[in-house]
Amino acid sequence: MKALCYFLRLHARRWPWLAGGLLLMLLAVLAGIGLLALSGWFVTATGLAGLMMAAGASVSLDIYRPGAGIRAFAVGRAVARYGERLLNHEAVLRTLADLRLWVVQTLLPKSGPELSRLRDGELLNRITTDVDTLDQLFLRLLAPTLVAFLGLLAAGALLAIWMPVTGLPIIALLLIASLCCIAWLIWRGQAPGAELAAAQSRFRQQLVASLNAVTELRFFDTQGRHTAALLDLGRRTARLRLQLGQQTALGDSLMTVTSQLAVWLTALSGVSLYGSGVISGPVLVMLVLTVFALGEILRPLPTAWQQLGRLQWSADRLFGLRDRAPPRQMEAAPKAGQPLLMKNVSFRHRDGQPWCLRDVSLQLEPGDRLAVTGPSGTGKSALLDLLMGELTPVSGQVLLGGAAVKSISVARRAENLALLEQRTVLFQGSIADNLRLARPGAGDAMLWEALEQVELAAFVEASQHGLGMLLGPGGAGLSGGQARRLAWARTLLTPGHLLLLDEPTEGLPPDQGRRILQGISDNHPECGILVISHATETLPDSFSQVLLQHGILRSEKETP
Repeated sequence: MKALCYFLRLHARRWPWLAGGLLLMLLAVLAGIGLLALSGWFVTATGLAGLMMAAGASVSLDIYRPGAGIRAFAVGRAVARYGERLLNHEAVLRTLADLRLWVVQTLLPKSGPELSRLRDGELLNRITTDVDTLDQLFLRLLAPTLVAFLGLLAAGALLAIWMPVTGLPIIALLLIASLCCIAWLIWRGQAPGAELAAAQSRFRQQLVASLNAVTELRFFDTQGRHTAALLDLGRRTARLRLQLGQQTALGDSLMTVTSQLAVWLTALSGVSLYGSGVISGPVLVMLVLTVFALGEILRPLPTAWQQLGRLQWSADRLFGLRDRAPPRQMEAAPKAGQPLLMKNVSFRHRDGQPWCLRDVSLQLEPGDRLAVTGPSGTGKSALLDLLMGELTPVSGQVLLGGAAVKSISVARRAENLALLEQRTVLFQGSIADNLRLARPGAGDAMLWEALEQVELAAFVEASQHGLGMLLGPGGAGLSGGQARRLAWARTLLTPGHLLLLDEPTEGLPPDQGRRILQGISDNHPECGILVISHATETLPDSFSQVLLQHGILRSEKETP
């Protein structure tokens, strides 16, 4: 329950809204009990008074105060329910926003390799489905349970006035039966509930993966196998739903039987008291209807508590996103102009796998021009991730101005290092919005200068909206080469004095890539530039080339 308790404390940030909604929910329940009980008393009292008057007896009955009470309960119940809906849903929506913000803040410090371990659809499933599941924690689980037991206490206080001997045992029966039913549902439903949540998550992940690879599945004629796997998961999900539905139905039946038994016990006890003259007929009806009204607030509990397994599973998954390692002691940011040094670094992704890098040493200073070449799969991208502090070397050190890169905060790293990743990432929005991600305060002149350096200014200027030209999701509206150059321009806007470029000329004609790279080198003589590339024909002559092969870095002269 550690994860649920953690997220419950996160809910507590919105305690004024939650407390207000809980209070109004309780008032609505009490008003409903009062309305049914007082209406029963009033109808019975007026009926008996009418019979007595018909028999010739003189009867006096105040109909105004009970009538006013009935109206007050009816109006109060409607107002309280409306207000409860407003407050509780506002509280839950605010809490869901807090949870999503918490997830994003938890994921942002993680490195790319850590995030890449999450399967297709799993990350989206955690942000959406798991977070949405947690809205049941208060609104559909804790609040109804707390209100139900407070309603039992209120009804117990009412019964204790007229039925002190038998009223309290009846309330105790309802309380014990509710607790036993909840405990049984938790015992029987927690494992299937967690299994159902896991099956639904696997179904979504496999569905997303199949949709992403639909062309390949058709080409290799394997869509039938993937469809069969999806159908198996669907059938498994249906069986779990049926199992949980049967348990819920049994729990509802037990609560209904217990509630009706309590009503009968109240009626039998009340008839005995009525016969002995302790209570009147209207009071007997009022007490019976009070106990009858309790069934309305107790019956939702089985359905609510059966969700505990799913809630706990979702909470555990979100809680698992946290970095359990102790926070690193961040070192002071190095001064601008400091070199980036890789010293005797060896690295591999997992034990037993071949080494990506073996005892590699590298130094990049402001003004340097260096290109690391080599065929695909030789560890060039891993080298870049190590330089950026995204990966941790198995042995050796990666230093920026004498401080370990990984010990420097991400914000401070960005002040010294500028990165162009191999994967082009653009966002839905305008050209200016995408560029200002690197430098929010950049003026239009600075944006045009960056676009000019990557030979994209003419295209943007020719568009109808210029820098306000809108892009679709993922940069839709640009060709692959244009998207690459826009990402390149964004990198040039960062304040870092060391540029790390991973396959910067990907998707560009060789002559254009070489021309842009040479122009950037000429326009930024004070910056150190490291290029990772397998396309040696795009590298200007001013760049020193080293070959990464079999995990070893060799200069051109050492290359066999």
